Amino acid sequence: MKFISAHVRPEKVFHGYDDNKQLVTKPMANTEFVEKVIRVDRILSFTENYIFIECPHGTAQTWEYEGSLESIKTQLRGAGMLLG
Repeated sequence: MKFISAHVRPEKVFHGYDDNKQLVTKPMANTEFVEKVIRVDRILSFTENYIFIECPHGTAQTWEYEGSLESIKTQLRGAGMLLG
C-alpha cells in the first residue's frame, strides 16, 4: 500500500442518488485542517481545492486541502502513482 499526507478538512459526503435520480449529499461540519495520511487507492480524483475520497458503505467524501495541486502531484509521482 502507498500513502501520501495532506492537511485536509471534510467538506461533503456523497451518498448516491435518490429515487428521482437526484444526488444525495450531506455537508460536513467545517473543522480545522488536520494532517492525514491517506491511502492512495482511496483517492478517486483531486482538483485545485478538493480531494475526492472513496469511503465505506458506497459513499464518497470531498476534503478541502491546504497547499497546491502541484504538491499533491509531486507526492503521487514520488510514490510512482502518477503518470505523465
